[in-house]
Amino acid sequence: MTPFRLMICLISLLTAGVPALAADDPASPGAQTHRPEAVIGAEDSVSILALNCEEISKTWRISSAGDLNLPLVGSVRAAGMTVQQLEDALADRLKKFVIEPQVTVFVTEFRSQPVTVTGAVEKPGVYQLETGRSLFEVLVLAGGPKNAGSSVNLKRATRRGPIGLPGTVLDKDGIYASVDMDLKEVLEGRGTKASLPLLADDLVTVSPARAARFVHISGEVNKPGSVELVTQDVVSLMKVLAVAGGLSKDAKPTSTMIMHNNANGVLTSTVFVDMKKILNGKARDLELTDGDVVVVPTSNLKATLHQAQGAAMSSGVYAAFNILARY
Repeated sequence: MTPFRLMICLISLLTAGVPALAADDPASPGAQTHRPEAVIGAEDSVSILALNCEEISKTWRISSAGDLNLPLVGSVRAAGMTVQQLEDALADRLKKFVIEPQVTVFVTEFRSQPVTVTGAVEKPGVYQLETGRSLFEVLVLAGGPKNAGSSVNLKRATRRGPIGLPGTVLDKDGIYASVDMDLKEVLEGRGTKASLPLLADDLVTVSPARAARFVHISGEVNKPGSVELVTQDVVSLMKVLAVAGGLSKDAKPTSTMIMHNNANGVLTSTVFVDMKKILNGKARDLELTDGDVVVVPTSNLKATLHQAQGAAMSSGVYAAFNILARY
């Protein structure tokens, strides 16, 4: 008896008399979490075990066109078939040469089902879906979030099929669909979003955590410090003043200085405002953005410059005072 026939006999003995668990049997593992059957694709590798037909019993690579070219049976369009469908197709072809052919197929390497995971994950890269993977499972394969924000985005070519979640949007050409999901909800590992089946060529992007953004206030206020912009991009001058405990008794709000810094921490503009008019409702409130520095002066100009210098040092724009100190 050849080694191959011995292997077939062993498999038959091990599986004989073992009842298969029904997919809808409540007692069966995974009965409530049905997984789609693996679909074979171009350039995947399959191992074939065919009883009494050693000519095809080896590992084969599906061609880039999706065909499997074998001795005896010829060319089989394997791409798009499940493992069971390929086994049936090969067995049908072998009936001309073998009585009651028995064929078993294993996918030994997937290359046709790539999903790309990018963004704030431990191991970004391309992962193969193999037997079908959910969004949660692919994130686990990628090592989970790393310095992540609050959302995860799924982008899919519309030719692959719909995403099927509320909030899905199409690009202007209708070629791609995408949807943003709450990362925390997905990472719970249950629910529609976590169990969402991914398809070949899907792109999963985990948003990075946003850098902390602050507006600084110093000088003649009761509690100098910073106000963090958490969920908003701007904050009003009056709100910053309120967080700072209001003006001190020595404040001169009519000459309040506001310095604006760009994303690189470079001072781009300095303006003086009459905050007293804003407090009295005679002038409109101002909106401040990340990096802005508010300095409420005293009546002493030299002391004011000293306060502004300290605020600049704490916010990374100290060099700008080489210009400011000239006035």
